[in-house]
Amino acid sequence: MRCQYCGSETALPFRCPFCGKYFCAEHRLPELHACQNISRVVVSIKGGITEGREIKGGGYYRKIFRAALLHFSKTETIHLALGTLMVALVSLSIGEIFYENPLLLLFLIIVFVFTFLLHEIGHKIVAEYYGLWAEFRLSLLGIILTIISIFLPIVKIVSPGAVVISGETDRGIVGKVSLSGPLINILLSIMFLILSLTASYPPLKIIFMWGFIVNTFVALSNLIPFSILDGRKILWWNKYVWALTFTTALSLMVIVLIIFSGFW
Repeated sequence: MRCQYCGSETALPFRCPFCGKYFCAEHRLPELHACQNISRVVVSIKGGITEGREIKGGGYYRKIFRAALLHFSKTETIHLALGTLMVALVSLSIGEIFYENPLLLLFLIIVFVFTFLLHEIGHKIVAEYYGLWAEFRLSLLGIILTIISIFLPIVKIVSPGAVVISGETDRGIVGKVSLSGPLINILLSIMFLILSLTASYPPLKIIFMWGFIVNTFVALSNLIPFSILDGRKILWWNKYVWALTFTTALSLMVIVLIIFSGFW
């Protein structure tokens, strides 16, 4: 499909919730494709608080929404549920050794599902904090890669979609929203590594180790500064923040490789 702003081919088009047209990753935000309908939108979510804030030097009045609680639309809930199901199937593909112990198998599924959900909800929380519209949507490419990883022996992909944002933004906001997901995975990765080293029950050690591996892979892959990945937007915002987080994720991946090489 071609971007309706610049005309370039895009494998993962984004639909603007305001004008209904489709755009490439570079022009997906309303202000980047000169959206004609964004000024007509009034954000209204039950249970939220709306406050007005004047943007100095901008000559206009910006309405910022602060949600009392996370709000999930019906469409977003369906997409998250389907994404969760696919991620659960990925976890089942490595859980053959736990089939005789339903409790351990359930624990393995929870580790994978939390890896996926916390990453996406992290993006959503930060985006809504800055007054942006943010909802998770499945993507065709993400679905294909996640399903393919079910049949791969080691590489497991748990990214069937992404959080789409719209609203008035800048480099700092886009960078912070993008950083939140990989940062959560880095923290989870470190936590699971510590748990795997301290657990005395072998099946739990394996589950925690998979939690470490998957979170490390998700963090590192998302921090690659390419295309629509989080890394490109973080680098665009602050090269030092990107370098620090990417180096941390890369160091964790080195530990993963050492473990699989038999030197641990």
